[in-house]
Amino acid sequence: MDSESRTQYEWLALRCQSGEAGAFEDLIGVMERPLLYYAASLTGSMDSALDVLQEVWIKAFGGIRKLKDPGSLRPWLYTVTHGIAVDRIRKSYSREQAEKVQYEDFQEAEEPSFAEEDAAQVHAALNQIGLHHREVLVLHFLEDLSLKEIAKVVGCSEGTVKSRIHYGKRQMKQILEGVKYGTANE
Repeated sequence: MDSESRTQYEWLALRCQSGEAGAFEDLIGVMERPLLYYAASLTGSMDSALDVLQEVWIKAFGGIRKLKDPGSLRPWLYTVTHGIAVDRIRKSYSREQAEKVQYEDFQEAEEPSFAEEDAAQVHAALNQIGLHHREVLVLHFLEDLSLKEIAKVVGCSEGTVKSRIHYGKRQMKQILEGVKYGTANE
């Protein structure tokens, strides 16, 4: 994110923290769609995502005054969204199913690249990959968070984020090329 955008979010956070009339509504207006998309990509359901978002706004309203770094407003909101969505997922599925993702040895040199694809196909492919890969791809490519910010949001190291992005991109490429994940010989 560029410094101008960061400054705009910081100003919005400061407005909310000072209790300025209409500031929280402005925050919702700016962040509702990206947070809803992120929540839906995690939960796999628009209904669940709407429930998650409702909880996010309640927590944000009560907690924004405690936000120490107003410039970290976006990552903070994604962290709140992530926490609530993961809690819902854990309640819906067994912990084993929610965290059932295996990794091969990570080799950064083998980064697959993507040609421009139809947005609907990309979103459909995102829904076919595992939660851990889907969440980092959404945060990195669609929400433009840094590796450090993503690591904080999902609660893992930057190296793990890199690995998840790498394997998520590989899975996406296989799906978009019509190869069913796990069946290609590499």
